[in-house]
Amino acid sequence: RITHETIIWDTPGIESWNENEVRSYMISLIEQTQPLCMIYCASPGSFARLEHVRWLVSECYEKNIFCALVCTNMWAGRNRQGVVDEFCRILNSVHPNIHPIEEDNVIYFDNVALVTMVNSHEYIDKDFDVIKPSSGIEQLIFGIGKSLNRDLMFAWFRTVSQNTNFWTNMSSKLSHLFKVPTETLTSLYGHASNFLDFLFDDSNFRPDDDDMTPLTTKDTEECLFHDAEIIDLPEQKISKKLIFTLQSDDIARTIEFPQILQKLGAKSCKTEQLDKESEHLLKFIVEFEDIEHAEAMYHFWQLTATNQINCTIVDELSDQFSYINSV
Repeated sequence: RITHETIIWDTPGIESWNENEVRSYMISLIEQTQPLCMIYCASPGSFARLEHVRWLVSECYEKNIFCALVCTNMWAGRNRQGVVDEFCRILNSVHPNIHPIEEDNVIYFDNVALVTMVNSHEYIDKDFDVIKPSSGIEQLIFGIGKSLNRDLMFAWFRTVSQNTNFWTNMSSKLSHLFKVPTETLTSLYGHASNFLDFLFDDSNFRPDDDDMTPLTTKDTEECLFHDAEIIDLPEQKISKKLIFTLQSDDIARTIEFPQILQKLGAKSCKTEQLDKESEHLLKFIVEFEDIEHAEAMYHFWQLTATNQINCTIVDELSDQFSYINSV
């Protein structure tokens, strides 16, 4: 189910415009779209008016828009390094106090810009028998994401949420960025359709945060949690909150548990790790819409915990025909 939309605004040919046309158009476009970032592409041998690029970089910085200057189709010409060097000179002139740092063929100018080279498709030169694989795209995606603030990072990574190669090949760097074990990240991506919501949910990685965070939804048929229990009602006598504990080695189960509670009337949930030595023992503080729902859930859970209760889904169609046949 699609829950987000990505819009890419392309502006081909601005190199041939005059200065006033470029600047008025770009200012209007920025105000209209409120972009996550600006990606400027140039391939070896292409033509660009450097003053336009320098102004664009400066304008984006003034409006807190991240810039990625990219040498595309990097194997199409010998002067690819010249394109990168020119981009770096432009950024150095706009940001003279920033010391660039290179990592995995990406040159970072703090959290305001980057420069890199990419080859999005396999390059084949039959005359010289040269074949170059696609490269640099995943590093570019990661580099932009890690440079954005938390909310924009979330939106950016949503654009590649279905890109299996990206999440697999960059899993080590992503786990370091999100501060979660690589195994946990891999399990999340493989089992949870809304894994990004879980990764960016403060309550899952900031146990000292007192704010309740909204639950997300996920359709699932799994609804039995034998390893979950209610340990207490909060101290106040009248409360809309319940405290659950859940011990499970399956990270997907820890995601599905609060989602199922939401279908039963839960409004929000905060997750805490009970035992710092064991990442598999979690506490969920769940808030319901009202006191009646919270108390009903509490008494129902206590009843199921102290009695042997089985539950099955009734096939209404089969049940109806059975009734007709017995008449």
